[in-house]
Amino acid sequence: MKNITIRVSRPDGSFLKDWSNATFETFTKEINAGLGVCEIELGEKFDYEGNDLSLGNTVEILVSDKETVDLPGGYQLIYSGYISMYKPWVKGKKEGITVWLLGHYTKLALDVWKDGTTTTFDYTGGAVDFGQMFRNLMDRYIAETVNPKLSYTAGSLQLTSTTGKYLFEMKTYREGIDKIKSMAPANWFWYVDELGLVYFRLKPTTPTHTFVFGKHFSKVNVERSMEKIRNALLFWNGETDGTKIYKFYEDVASVAQYGRRLLKYFDYKVGDETTADIIANKFLAENKEPAIKVVCEILDNNENDINGYDIESINPGETCVFKGFNEQFADIFRENMLITKVVYSLNKVELTIEIQKVSLIEWQDRTSKDVDDINSNGSPADYTT
Repeated sequence: MKNITIRVSRPDGSFLKDWSNATFETFTKEINAGLGVCEIELGEKFDYEGNDLSLGNTVEILVSDKETVDLPGGYQLIYSGYISMYKPWVKGKKEGITVWLLGHYTKLALDVWKDGTTTTFDYTGGAVDFGQMFRNLMDRYIAETVNPKLSYTAGSLQLTSTTGKYLFEMKTYREGIDKIKSMAPANWFWYVDELGLVYFRLKPTTPTHTFVFGKHFSKVNVERSMEKIRNALLFWNGETDGTKIYKFYEDVASVAQYGRRLLKYFDYKVGDETTADIIANKFLAENKEPAIKVVCEILDNNENDINGYDIESINPGETCVFKGFNEQFADIFRENMLITKVVYSLNKVELTIEIQKVSLIEWQDRTSKDVDDINSNGSPADYTT
């Protein structure tokens, strides 16, 4: 039997009450992000005005089942976030309050990366490990934020053994993190879990989970697409003199198979050609092949001792292997596939596995200036390779 407790606290962590008359259906967990929206139905009257319903309050969802009996308190934390919005409603003779929660990581996008009044962080003077840049950013977020809720350890926020030079100016914490991730080596990702622990690490080399067809799941969809293939990159740092970096990169084999599919990329904060090479080569490595998206539904084992899986143990950033398929599917169901998204409900989870992330395109879309905006300044006539 699975039971949930929904616990409400003030932003400073002081306990207010447990919502015994509240339910939820799903919430998401995703790499390069964290815990997403969770919609709660609170069984209170339309005009309820308890202080537990104040915007900004922290809400935790705890689960107790057969896997948690030996844990402290007999429960496991599966979600932590804050009240971002609520809506009282009346439908005929029924009334209630719908409450929307957001994961704490979302606040990284709501404040500028700063040290007191300083919003510029210059890493162009000497090459710095991208993991160290991330740690420095988190140190400032924790120091500058009231009730930050986020933390890291040396083991969770790891060094990449790859360095670069970059100038960060007036970026939000989220923009800084996404930029650092885009420069880090292939297969690195970040994630904020239900405890608020921030991870930055490489995809695990061995499977975290083994899922067996007919035992743990019976529903799976596979999508293969070349729409997001980008196998060439034209990079410009906005300069036209001796500090100019105007360089073309491509993956020859991918171009031969799929045709040239190019991304124009402008970034005047890149400090040297080595950093440009790191960004471009990582981008091509991650985006030169068709995207394979596997969506699989894993059943919970709480009502069945033979079939199902401990779904609370599955998290984004972990890896899995699928068993029970013919060898003809080996190119799709690889030996160590990355779980990128988990949609959690009490009796099952829906997993999205190894979907391609076009990180530079996403970054480019979010920046206020791109190469097309500055054509009037004149790009160089010829690029290097």
